[in-house]
Amino acid sequence: MNVQLVNSLVEAVLNLSPEEQKLFQQKLSNKHLTLRTSKPQTPEERLLLWHEWIDTAPKSYANLCDEALQRENIYDDEV
Repeated sequence: MNVQLVNSLVEAVLNLSPEEQKLFQQKLSNKHLTLRTSKPQTPEERLLLWHEWIDTAPKSYANLCDEALQRENIYDDEV
């Protein structure tokens, strides 16, 4: 058993903000539920897990500039 790792994880969780701790608990509970479930999930359960997975995606809004989306900058039309 890796007691040092467990203690480090506990310390890290305790250093989270209350909102982050709540999110952590939700994710941990859902992961535990997923691991315990051996039967196929309902479509509603799969949808909920999908939405939770989407919420974990980076919130980066690094969009391409308009010039990068112009056809001549995407395709090499020279043959």
